[in-house]
Order: sequence, then C-alpha cells, then structure tokens
Amino acid sequence: KTISHASLALAALGSAVLHASIWAPAAMGQPGIEVERLEALDPLEVSLPGAVLNNRMWNGTTQEIARGVFEQLPGADGAGYRSEILAATARHILVSGGQPPAGGRGDVGLAVLRVERLLAAGGAGDAFDLLERTPGVNRVPQLARWHAELGFATGNAERACRTADSLLEGRDTAYWLRVRAYCLALQGQGAAAELTAELARASSENEAFDDRLFALTLDTPLARNTPPAMTGLEWAMSLHLAERGLGEPRLADTAPAWLKAEAHDAMRSHEPAADPAAVMQTISGLSGRERHMALAGVLAQGQDRELAGRALGMMLADAGAARFVHVARHHGREINTIPVTEKTLEHGYELALAALIVGDLRLARRWRDALADGPPRPATPVLVAQGAVEGTVTDAPDLLAVEPAPEWVPPSPRRMVALDLAIAVAADEMSGGAFEAVLAAWQESNGTAVLPEMLALSRLGAPVPASLRADLLAIATPSPVTHLAALDAAVRAGARAESAMLAVAVLQQEGSQGDALAFASALAALDASGLRRDARYLLLERIVTRTR
Repeated sequence: KTISHASLALAALGSAVLHASIWAPAAMGQPGIEVERLEALDPLEVSLPGAVLNNRMWNGTTQEIARGVFEQLPGADGAGYRSEILAATARHILVSGGQPPAGGRGDVGLAVLRVERLLAAGGAGDAFDLLERTPGVNRVPQLARWHAELGFATGNAERACRTADSLLEGRDTAYWLRVRAYCLALQGQGAAAELTAELARASSENEAFDDRLFALTLDTPLARNTPPAMTGLEWAMSLHLAERGLGEPRLADTAPAWLKAEAHDAMRSHEPAADPAAVMQTISGLSGRERHMALAGVLAQGQDRELAGRALGMMLADAGAARFVHVARHHGREINTIPVTEKTLEHGYELALAALIVGDLRLARRWRDALADGPPRPATPVLVAQGAVEGTVTDAPDLLAVEPAPEWVPPSPRRMVALDLAIAVAADEMSGGAFEAVLAAWQESNGTAVLPEMLALSRLGAPVPASLRADLLAIATPSPVTHLAALDAAVRAGARAESAMLAVAVLQQEGSQGDALAFASALAALDASGLRRDARYLLLERIVTRTR
C-alpha cells in the first residue's frame, strides 16, 4: 500500500506513523505492493488560521524560485509594509501551508525565510504560533532561536525555556547560555543562573542582560544606566522587573521593528474617561497624541455611547488619508455599539467607511442609509386640550405646537458616490446599471487620477466605460515597477503562491500606486491565485483613502 505524505496534519501524523509501522512489514512481503517511507511534516506544510491557499500552493514553483519570491517581501529587520491591508494580504499567503516547491523539502532556509517574512506581515504572535505548530524546531538552530525570541517577546517564556532545554545544536553559544540563565532565574535558581551567565560572559559581554539578571536574582532595582532592551529576551526581563516594581521597561530606538510593534501592543492601554462629557468639552484645546489618547478614553467608556461615537468620528477625521485605515482597523469594531443619532451622523461618513474596513457590510449600509435619509426622529407628541374629549369648550390653551425638525442635508454627492462605490467593491457587487452609474459618477469627479483603480476594476470583472482605453493610450511614462514580467509568467504557469507573493512585492514598490498596469496586474494576480477578497480590499483601501 502506498502512503502519501501530502496534506498530512500534525494531529494525524502520529497515528499514521503507527499504522505504517504495523502494516509495512506485512506489505513488504507481498508481491506487487509498493511501500513509500512516511516522511516527517515539512515546516512549509504547516498552516495557521486565516490561510487562503491550499496544499498545492507551490505547484509549478521550484526551490530556487520560491527562495527568490520570499526574498522580494519585507523581512523582519526592515521597515515593514507600506499598507496595513497589504500586510494582511501577505499574512494570508504566508500562514498558508502546502507541499514544498520542487526540490525544497527539508530546505531549512525556506522555512526560516517564511518565518521572517511572516514576522514582518503578521507580527510576533503569528510567527510564534507558526513555530509552535512546526515539528522539530529544536533540531534547527535558526528556527529555535526565533521560537525563543518570539516566545519571550509575546509573554510565552515557559515555552521559550523548553526550546532552550531541548536544543540539540549550539547549546553552548552565548545567546543560549543567557536564555538558560534567565530560565533558571524564573525557576528561583539564582546561583545556577549567575553561574550560567558567567559562562556566557566568557564568550561575549552583554551589559544589558547582566544588569537585568543581577536585579532579578538579587531582587534589587535595575541600575539607571542599564542599556534599553534590544532583544525579545531582554524585553521579557524588563517586563518581569516592572511587574516586581524594580524598573521601567525601556526599548532601544534601534530595536527591530517587530519588537517595537509587540512592545507597543503590550504597553498600550486606553483608560476609560471618568467623565466623558467633561473630556469632550476640552477636546478642542488638545492636539496630537494628547488629543488622540483623550478621544480613545471617551471611546473606551461604556456610559455614553453617543459621545463614544462622536469621539471615534473625530479620531477618524483627525487621521486623514495617511492613517485612516490604521485607526479604522484598530477601533472599527466599536461602531457596532454606537447609536445612529443626529450627533453621531456628523461623522457618519467616516464611521461607514471604517465599518467597511473591518468587514462589517451590514453596519456600513445602515450608516449609509442614515446619511441619505437622516437620523431617526422621535414620534411627535399629540396633546389634547382639557375637555376636548367631552366636546366642551374650555379656556385651555391651543394644542401644543411642535416645531418641525429641520430638513436633513446628506453629505455631498461626491462623498455619497464614493461610499456607494466602496460598498459595492466590499460586497463584490460590481455589475448592473446602478453600479455603472455610480462608477461613471466617481470617474467623472476624479478624472484620470483614478486610472489605476479603473483598470483594476476591469481586471476584476467590472464593466468600465470605453473611454478608459483612450485614457490609457495617453500614458507615455514607462513603468518604474519591476517584476511585472515575472508576475505575468507566474500567473500563466498557474503557480499560485509564487503569483500571490510577487503581486504583494509589486504593490510594495514605491511607484506601484500610481502605475495603472502595475496596480491592476497585481490585483488580477491575487484574484487568479484565490485571493479575490484581498484584491478587493486593496482596491477598497484606495477608494477610501482617495476620498478622505
């Protein structure tokens, strides 16, 4: 019987091995029966939640090409992605697992590249979770070190220590000696920790580590001149000291971007405003980070959700085009708790767009309809004069006169058109007469500046006016974007992971945003690779930021 190693999950691996060990000897003795040795799960076959590509994602791609496309994506030591939605797209690709590319099974370099690229796209938590699911990490020093660093950075010191204990190679290097020293300190073995740290010092000096370990083992305050943390290990020690009241956690300006992001998330807290109304009265006098934190406090409180809605609207309006998506992604889920009122509708346009960014179409449509029709109006009270029921005439005053509510004025037609287009793209409802009318109005109001979006819509199957071809003919500037030919070749070969990664690499380049061919080709490649939703949300991001 032939046993294939393709598409095996970790949970099933043990039973499969047992099955093979029981039946293989008997099968070998039977003529005509072929037996294939069951291999261990390759790191590239491991998936995380959110994976969009299947087990055949590397079909058509060789080991060398896979290494090349991994290297086109931002790495752990770089500045990261130009767009949070583009980073999310890269994450969806990189958390997908499948059979390795041709010749790539057992290639440690590919596994390390994947972790480092996922670290830039999804953060320390995703990269750590991937390594947690990866078998044999303790046998690969590069993966083991990442597992330990990310474990310390994400508050999983116990698991990092387990990797240090089970490491097979390089146990006596300075880094791993320091890891074991800290792990011993966590277990209350101060003397053993100091002895192990001394062995590390014999190999190389590290004042930042030594000062922290000294403070922990002796339960004394951290020296003021201690260098700030540069690694996940040092950051974990800093947080440990802070919990014991022995020092303030400080991170070096030159620390890696992924560690800065993790430290920011760990330290971020928005205390609910004790008196949200009082805060809102003073908000006009604040600016910058102080204003943002004050508004975040009003948003976090549960006393007055109308005030919370106004605060979120102001945060979104303050963000402008550059940071709108960031604020929406981090706070957009709160919109579900915000009532539609005359006050909150002052920022209804921003709230509707933010609901789209976090994928809540129902909520976005609700706010869109309220923007068009106006806020809900209370029923007009009907008061009857005394004696009217009996038909008698009294000296009572006339029936209470209620002033009619002022006529509702919706946002400008330009904004409503942009919002309708954004909703259609998010819902993947890009056809029909109503959509064509909205698209034509949007193109008319923006002119040739939206050629990249118009061509991308065409590549995603939307009907576009014939005038688009004439506008494209007028483009004379050559494209500054590289890898377009490689992207086209990958798509034609049906190499899905290769195509998707090259599409992300193209969109990450500086000149791609204004290049109609580059933008449209990348989105079409994502669609062809099975990432249509990601392609639509990258287009949505452009529509949202353009109309802010």
